[in-house]
Amino acid sequence: MKNNKLGSLFWILLVVCILNIVGHLAVYPALPDTVPIHWGASGEVNGWSSKQSNLIFCVLPLAMLVFMEVVRRIDPKHQNFERFGKVWNIFITLMVLLTAGMTWLTELTVFNMLPQSSNIISLLVCGGVGVMFIILGNFMPNIKQNYTFGCRTPWALNDEHNWQRTQRMGGITFVVMGITLIAVAFLAGLLGDTVTLILLLCAVCGGSAWIYLYSYLVYVGKMK
Repeated sequence: MKNNKLGSLFWILLVVCILNIVGHLAVYPALPDTVPIHWGASGEVNGWSSKQSNLIFCVLPLAMLVFMEVVRRIDPKHQNFERFGKVWNIFITLMVLLTAGMTWLTELTVFNMLPQSSNIISLLVCGGVGVMFIILGNFMPNIKQNYTFGCRTPWALNDEHNWQRTQRMGGITFVVMGITLIAVAFLAGLLGDTVTLILLLCAVCGGSAWIYLYSYLVYVGKMK
């Protein structure tokens, strides 16, 4: 039953990805030859490209969905996915919907449906990722051993007890990272591009490093 749910969601999201591509193709003729593809922390456009490049971006959700499904199926511990199917479904759904939404930022900007000079882009992108981190953090302790999803340190993959403790700490860390990303998203307009980027990198890299260190400390018996 759980395996059927995993398969059913894939086909549903596949339809969503195809509809996303169809939508982009429908508005493609109305786009100017040069379109915005990158925004600064303040929301101002600071990167441009040909409108043909937008067709590549709109395929990303589909490519990501297919790639993750293939990786899940060939995972040496793929049978464990049935034990945390709900968490995996939430992750894939959030990833596809968030990525699909981001592919429309170009059209929304071109058609003046977003404020030109505000941090709305930072709120949508960083804030969206932050919310996803918080949601995943709450479910992360339920993830079972696998080589595709979760906090996959060498010591966690080698020991189930280490895996369980690493996922619990990973869940807490992801929530903290998510809150940090949301806070940075709201302050991005005041902080500027450089400071915003530094804070984002510190939050994500620092959180990842801590999870890795924690797993190692559990391995050597320093945390009980």
